[in-house]
Amino acid sequence: AMMFACIAFSIDAILPALPDIGSNLSPEDPNRAQLIISAFILGMGIGTFFTGPLSDAFGRKPVLLWGLALYGVAGIAGYFAQSLDVILITRVLMGLGVAAPRVVGVAIVRDLYAGRDMARIISLAMTIFTIVPAFAPLLGTGIIWISDWRGIFIAFAIFGAIIAVWTALRIEEPLAVE
Repeated sequence: AMMFACIAFSIDAILPALPDIGSNLSPEDPNRAQLIISAFILGMGIGTFFTGPLSDAFGRKPVLLWGLALYGVAGIAGYFAQSLDVILITRVLMGLGVAAPRVVGVAIVRDLYAGRDMARIISLAMTIFTIVPAFAPLLGTGIIWISDWRGIFIAFAIFGAIIAVWTALRIEEPLAVE
């Protein structure tokens, strides 16, 4: 469920920051900040094409951990970005990285469960995925209140690290189909 929530959190937590990002990094056209969402979705879409075959070839856990590492490093780079163009690049990279939890999460459930058990686990994950967008903007607003809009990028990196540690401790290889 955390793997699925990573996508919703990455999209919706940054929404309250868009006006601040626009005024700070693109004052001549603050609405360009909305490209942050499109860039993330573009990266996620591209990453989806490669993550499944890579996880079949190299195993679920390594691909998942590498994707989360890319997501976290891109989040940290977003924190330090000084232009909207750099933020857009980091968001594409975050999207590429977050494709791993999404695709590999479903693959792991399919590897481990079948029938009703698989449906139950996927239903739980989808429930979390649908609840997170309701709370993520509030969480994003809280982060902005505590720090500023850059703090959201650190929150992304921390959330990715939590998922990576959880994965490293809980998932045993091999899960990939041989």
